[in-house]
Amino acid sequence: MLKIGEFSKISQVSVKALRYYDQIGLLNPAHIDRFSGYRYYTLSQLPRLYRILALKDLDFSLDQVHELLNTDLTAASLQKMLQSKSNELHQRIEDDRSRLLRLEDRLHQLEESVLTQSPVVLKSAPKYLVATIRQVLPTIEALDGWQQAELENIRQHLKKQGEPAAGPDILIYHQDEFCDVDVDVEIGTILRETRRNIEQDIEDSSIRIHTLHRVNQLATAIHLPTTNALTKTYASLTHWTQINGFRPIGPWRELTYTQETPAIERVIEVQRPVIKAIEYYSQLEVIEMEPKIVTKPGFTIIGMRYFGKNENQEIPALWEKFDQRIEALGGLPNNTGEATIGLCITPEDAPVEDGFEYVAGFPVSKVEDIPEGFVVRHVPEYTYAVFAHKGDLPSLSKTYKYIYETWLPQSGYKLAAKLDFEYYNEDFKDFAPDSIFYIHIPIEKA
Repeated sequence: MLKIGEFSKISQVSVKALRYYDQIGLLNPAHIDRFSGYRYYTLSQLPRLYRILALKDLDFSLDQVHELLNTDLTAASLQKMLQSKSNELHQRIEDDRSRLLRLEDRLHQLEESVLTQSPVVLKSAPKYLVATIRQVLPTIEALDGWQQAELENIRQHLKKQGEPAAGPDILIYHQDEFCDVDVDVEIGTILRETRRNIEQDIEDSSIRIHTLHRVNQLATAIHLPTTNALTKTYASLTHWTQINGFRPIGPWRELTYTQETPAIERVIEVQRPVIKAIEYYSQLEVIEMEPKIVTKPGFTIIGMRYFGKNENQEIPALWEKFDQRIEALGGLPNNTGEATIGLCITPEDAPVEDGFEYVAGFPVSKVEDIPEGFVVRHVPEYTYAVFAHKGDLPSLSKTYKYIYETWLPQSGYKLAAKLDFEYYNEDFKDFAPDSIFYIHIPIEKA
């Protein structure tokens, strides 16, 4: 047997590391003298030690090394772990390459003496509760006056409700490209998230209290009115997005922070939701995989109803109301617990052109004790094409577009009914990057 120092010299692994491997159960000595406490190793332990070093060199953590060595993994499981590590390293290389491009771009800016321009920062945004007014303005020149007037209107309304704004103010451009006429904009302020805010959801038809969903990646830059024109900040963000391999996936936003310092009255953070182009095209490839074809028995849901065209994001607001009502009720009687369902039905005699009914609800085993303001809908048995939507809410329209404009016309199927539903189970994580829910489209042979 070899003392720990001798084993250390042969293996060229420090005594400190060997003691730590013993402590965490990764490589225990062959023998420990009970009187002296000396650790002894054998040459037959070298292969295990070298496997540890080899796996560490592949960037596995010690916990992962422990699992790989001490668990009776199948070949398929081992291959899966190695592939996962390969994907992780590829992503790290891609992130480092992107970071290098940003660094070189910043150096280029410094060389050109663009010292007052804010650097672009990539970050995420939580979901916000907001009070807003949305309108299509005839020209961009009308924006400033309309914005100040409507912000004052919102503040007065909130003051009457005893709910002062928490700030900052927010401006959203609901158009992908710059327009100087017919400008679709939304102005408002961020609120403290309270149940009272959500339940009021407002008698004044021009003011909406609703939730902006979280955004996983935002390209952001700070604009100071004392430095340069706001258009330069927008141009900087656009340039950064292009050279760093991102694609925009949502509308421009401005958050305005009011300063007490007289020299700088306002600070504006310009934001754009983005996704790495490689992820965007990977998602396209995932979407274009064949959906699962399943037959689902008929079911009944009880929930809250909206009818319209979702022009002002009424469906997310409906979900907010529904969640709050369910919380206040302490649950829904006879809820099967299977999932939460968003049922969309287009009636033959819709009173509004392109209007549809959307019900946010739970499947139930039987109908009784229907809460006030809730409706009951029964869906017969159908065969469904089931598509998985992963990730952000902004990319959801892309999934639906693929389903109805690409997959369905080429599939050999046709719609079996003018409905579809969204199926939210434990895979749904509030539109986080790994969040998934399932879109069910009823089909029959064409």
